[in-house]
Amino acid sequence: MPIKFDFSNRKIILTGATGGMGVRITEAFLDSGAKVFATDIDQSLLDSSLPDSENLKKTSCDLTNIEELRSTMQNALSWLDGCDVLCNIAGYMPIRPPLELTKEDWDPVLGVNLLAPYFCIQETIDALKTSGSGRIISFASIAGKMGGIGPNLTYSAAKAGLLAMTFNLARELAKTGVTVNCIMPGPADTGLHFQSPPDMLEKAEQSHPMGRLTTPEDVWPSVLYLASEESAHINGEGLDVNGGFWTD
Repeated sequence: MPIKFDFSNRKIILTGATGGMGVRITEAFLDSGAKVFATDIDQSLLDSSLPDSENLKKTSCDLTNIEELRSTMQNALSWLDGCDVLCNIAGYMPIRPPLELTKEDWDPVLGVNLLAPYFCIQETIDALKTSGSGRIISFASIAGKMGGIGPNLTYSAAKAGLLAMTFNLARELAKTGVTVNCIMPGPADTGLHFQSPPDMLEKAEQSHPMGRLTTPEDVWPSVLYLASEESAHINGEGLDVNGGFWTD
């Protein structure tokens, strides 16, 4: 039996909306009756990737530009008249030799994967508290737990920081009714790995216990569950959705 969620009158802010995960999760929230403010860096891709709906606002934002991020979050709060759920889905994973990194290599990776979620939370936290059942859901990675592979050191370190931030803020906000959790999908062919060696995903698929990569269809129900009223006592969780690719 298909899972049914009712998000009527719920207000969602979502980053990384044009990636494979972001598109499917946006659609799932809309199908469940939510009002969604979706952002990504490319306006034309937002317009072409996501449906037109009176319940969807599509606005481009460079998440590494903190002033632009702050302005976009304030526009989101104004359009939605509040916020019940913040989904930090945006990710960036360049491939670089781990011992040849410069500050310029680190800055955009930390900016998208760690600092942007923090400042999105900072801008929306008052509205999330006012909601009474606010939800913060970020996309971390198994790379943040096991260190990833050498060429994605910056990404792994940023995602480890996002995990730590999730655990810290979960305790900090527990008495406010706001929960803070993160999703850790398995290897997925959703656009994030565009700079990876061509055989990286093929090797991951071959070594996967289920014999296939993670898909957005595997992930969206977990996101909506963590966003729901039914998950009120799940807080500070890093949820592996990887089919057994990595267990701990």
